[in-house]
Amino acid sequence: MIVNLNKVTIISKKGCHICENVIEDFHELSSKYLFDLEVLDILDDQSLFDKYLLKIPVVRLNGEDIFEVEEIAIPKERKKKLESMLQTIHKEEMK
Repeated sequence: MIVNLNKVTIISKKGCHICENVIEDFHELSSKYLFDLEVLDILDDQSLFDKYLLKIPVVRLNGEDIFEVEEIAIPKERKKKLESMLQTIHKEEMK
């Protein structure tokens, strides 16, 4: 049986502390939820740089932007929001 994992993409930049915290949160959550994690650095892609410079970190789910920095900057709220997103897709997979 082939399982297609949901893809979580974090658009970030080296040295961005909030970005690093989001990545760490997803690594912790990976022990509870199955997903494929991808990290893209805006310094490696000019189009990402142009679009997301003032928005990072950005969390995408399956190619759709879900959260930008304003929504996930506060640590306690961030982890709850990220886990809620993963819980929602996990419940949908169980249907």
